[in-house]
Amino acid sequence: MLAFTLAIGLKAQKADATFTPKQILIGEQAVMTLSVSYQKDQLPVVVFPLFGDTLITNVEIVRTTDVDTLSTAEDVSETRLEKKIYLTSWDTGFYAIPPIEITINGEKQSTEAFLLTVKTVEIDTTGGIKAPSEIYDVEVGYQDYLEAYWYYPVGALSLAGLIVAIILLVRAQRKKRDARPEVIQQEPTRPANEIAQERLLEIQHDKIYSRGKIKQYHTEITDVLRDYLEVIYEIPAHELTSNEILTRLRYVGLTDQEALQLRVVLNRADMVKFAKDRPDNNENEEAINQTLGFVTTTAERMLTDKEINE
Repeated sequence: MLAFTLAIGLKAQKADATFTPKQILIGEQAVMTLSVSYQKDQLPVVVFPLFGDTLITNVEIVRTTDVDTLSTAEDVSETRLEKKIYLTSWDTGFYAIPPIEITINGEKQSTEAFLLTVKTVEIDTTGGIKAPSEIYDVEVGYQDYLEAYWYYPVGALSLAGLIVAIILLVRAQRKKRDARPEVIQQEPTRPANEIAQERLLEIQHDKIYSRGKIKQYHTEITDVLRDYLEVIYEIPAHELTSNEILTRLRYVGLTDQEALQLRVVLNRADMVKFAKDRPDNNENEEAINQTLGFVTTTAERMLTDKEINE
C-alpha cells in the first residue's frame, strides 16, 4: 500500500511531444511521439488519449504504437513512457496540429502544438513539349512469349494440382468417415478462478521472497493475475502495460475495492521490476492476499450475474 500511495502522490514531469519531419510530400508519413519522463522510483499513473482514423481534417492516422517504457542503464535514474502516432495527408497545405492532452496522476497536461506542411511533387514546365520518339521494330522470340504468357502453363499446372489435391482430400475424408471414431472422454475445463486461486496459494506457501527472490515472487503473482484477466474479461493482459489493463477494465463493473486491489498489485509489481523497490514482508504478504481477494470477489459476482441472466 505504501508503494502505491507514493506512486500516485508524486508529481510527474510535464508531458512532451516531438514531431518529425514537419514537412512531407503528399502520401509520405510524419511521426508524432508523445512521452512522459519520470524518475524510476516514482512511477506515475499515465493515461494517453485514444485516437481514431483522423487527427484533424485532412490529416489521417496511419497507425499508433502501444505505450512503451524505454530501457535505460541501472545507473540512470530517469526513464520515460512513449507512444508514437504515424500521420499522413493527401492534400497540400499547412495544418496546425493542436496540443495533445495526457493525464498524469489525474492531472491533464498539454503538449506543444506543431505545424505540418504538406507539399506536392514539383513539375518542371519550362522545358516545353518534347517530340515523340521514333518507332522501331523489335524481334520477338519464344523467350519473349514465355515471359509474357508464362501464367497460362503455370495456371494449368496449378489447376491440375488443385484437382488432384481435392480428389485425394475427398478420398481421405471418406476413409475417415467410414472408420469407427474413437470416443475420447475429455475432462471438463476448470473455472479460471479455481486455477488462479490454486496457483496463488502455492506461491503463498512457497514464500520465495523470504529467500531474496522478491522480483520473481511479484512476477509470478502478476502472471497468474494476467492469466485470470485474459479468461474472465477477454483482454490480452500479457501484452498490455499495467496502465492499459486498468484503462481496459474501467467499465466492466469492478467495485471501488476491486479496482483499488488490482491497481495496488500491478503498480507494486512494476515498482519491484522496474524501480528495484524492495517491499517488506508485510507488503509481500499483502500482495498475495489482495490478488486472492480480487479473484474471489470478481468470480463470485460474475457467477451470480450468470445465474440471474439464466
